[in-house]
Amino acid sequence: MKDQMPDDPRTASIRHVREVAAARVANTSLRGVAREIGMSPMGLRNFIRGTDPYSPTLRRLRNWYVRHAAARAGNVETEDAVAALSVLVHDLDSAPRRRAAMTVLDAVALGYEQSGVAKPAWVAELRTRYGG
Repeated sequence: MKDQMPDDPRTASIRHVREVAAARVANTSLRGVAREIGMSPMGLRNFIRGTDPYSPTLRRLRNWYVRHAAARAGNVETEDAVAALSVLVHDLDSAPRRRAAMTVLDAVALGYEQSGVAKPAWVAELRTRYGG
């Protein structure tokens, strides 16, 4: 994985995606979830057990997670926002990734301010994670 550092926001995201995938498999089936993601059942089993996926597989996992999380009712949680932002900036190297993430977060924060709605806590949390 590209220059992953211990404080890299993607670390928590991968861990969270792994937990959500494991829970989904426990509630449905390994083959069904693998089919939803677009990967092999063995690859999904290995990911759930802790192996690091290749970049294209990780992209599919994050995209599945964002679609899966979006389908759930309720508020956007911090890890949901981390995963969504990771999907948007994953191809960038470290410094451009952080700048792009901060630009997206600035736009989201501005949208909340202009609408008169309180910013969710995850906006500040992601700014901290991405070094803002």
